[in-house]
Amino acid sequence: MKEDITYRIVHRNEIEQYHKLRLCCLKDFPQNFGTLYEDQLESSNFKFDKVILQNNNTDFLMGAFKKEKLIGICGFIHEKRTKNSHLGEVSSMYVSPRYSGMKIGQTLLLNTIKLAFDNIEILEQIKIAVVERNKAALYMYTKIGFVEYGRFQDYFKYGENYETLIYMKFKKYQSEIFPSFPTGT
Repeated sequence: MKEDITYRIVHRNEIEQYHKLRLCCLKDFPQNFGTLYEDQLESSNFKFDKVILQNNNTDFLMGAFKKEKLIGICGFIHEKRTKNSHLGEVSSMYVSPRYSGMKIGQTLLLNTIKLAFDNIEILEQIKIAVVERNKAALYMYTKIGFVEYGRFQDYFKYGENYETLIYMKFKKYQSEIFPSFPTGT
């Protein structure tokens, strides 16, 4: 089943699939994301709409597809300010729970990292943030080579519960330690 999964940038004609998947992750895992499902429903703009429509090489939404169905997303944004242009950020990482345990998220993230470093010559570091409670994501990010560089206690408040946000980074030279960094399929 994993063999028929492909990884590529989400195209403008797939924006509705992105919207549906984004709403699923916000509804099913509200504690893991900064946007609430209810807030997203009221908004006409989704986080990566502009990125998908602009279709450039430095900001993109990578997708995992089973046949032509979008089952996972991983966004990348390159910092535009001169003093921060060596940095980029992974955001909105999500794979449909139906496909968990198949390393689709890991492959999706590795493809995102590879494409970012391939497309952006000045890129040196990629950052990511994850809620402390999301142990599966923390394990995967650490396994890939992300290292923690900070924590923000009580960053999110959902109802009466607070979430600690963990900040992690991945440096360019680390991608060289992967003997066969994945490709698009």
